Amino acid sequence: MITSLITGINGFAGRHLAALLLEKGRSVAGLGIEATCSVDNIPYEVVDITDSDSVAQAFARLAPQEIYHLAGVSFPAEADRTPRSALDINITGTISVIDAMKRYCAQGKLLVVGSSKEYDTKAEGLISEESLPNPSNFYGISKYATELIGQQYCRQYGLDILFTRSFNHTGPGQSQLFVCSDWARQIARAEKGDIPREIHVGDLNVEIDFSDVRDVVNAYWLIMEKGRRSQVYNVCSGVTRPLSEILAFVTKKSSVPLRVIEESARLRKVKTYRRLAGDNRKLRAETGWEPKIPIEKTLDDLLRYWRVELA
Repeated sequence: MITSLITGINGFAGRHLAALLLEKGRSVAGLGIEATCSVDNIPYEVVDITDSDSVAQAFARLAPQEIYHLAGVSFPAEADRTPRSALDINITGTISVIDAMKRYCAQGKLLVVGSSKEYDTKAEGLISEESLPNPSNFYGISKYATELIGQQYCRQYGLDILFTRSFNHTGPGQSQLFVCSDWARQIARAEKGDIPREIHVGDLNVEIDFSDVRDVVNAYWLIMEKGRRSQVYNVCSGVTRPLSEILAFVTKKSSVPLRVIEESARLRKVKTYRRLAGDNRKLRAETGWEPKIPIEKTLDDLLRYWRVELA
């Protein structure tokens, strides 16, 4: 049985990916910084990915054939607040993982998950992998750097590494730091009577390419199965949705009337895209992937998650 190792297994996408891989019959193992694993009954090691020796020792013990590298700083604002730490975790951590792969499973495959934040914030419309990255914040810089470093390991050592530039994704289990989950949590709290019947928002004059996290991890699985060595794949829906439209949908689902309040404190302090959709034709053509979960179900499931979580 093939062993699939997920770094950052306790994270949002990591938990969903683990569930999918177990369904596919993989033997799943995980690395994380938390004391316990969110996935029951699998091999799990507590490892700081910036500690290359600890990562290497974990690889030696777990002997994976496939590695999904999801660990790292994933919230752009956090990277901008503490750039040194974010760059260290995302760049040095990725080097630790690749070096461990090179040493203990050089014949295996590694998927390095990147971000649409690698693209230029001035970019608009449908953007393909051929578009030259030009990140404008520390998060995007860290992700593009890991891609460049991974590409060099492919060229210099012949490793089988694949890359994504993943666009926004949401769904049940996402941190409240992210907009859809934040709004769903506010609604669940207002319904419960924990807070006034209000929903506090930031800038709504943005259109975002959202995917369901379950579609995203299915793309990761298919890229691992069918993707080509050293290639980069946009993981995205290919459609933008105005945040105002998302807000209107979730507030209509509320069991109590809500007043929308725009807060200056919630306005973005970093540059972002006003409207950017990813071109997913390469991913579809080479892997057969297609998004299956409509945004309405994603948001319904996210609301349900927070209602249960806060009950």
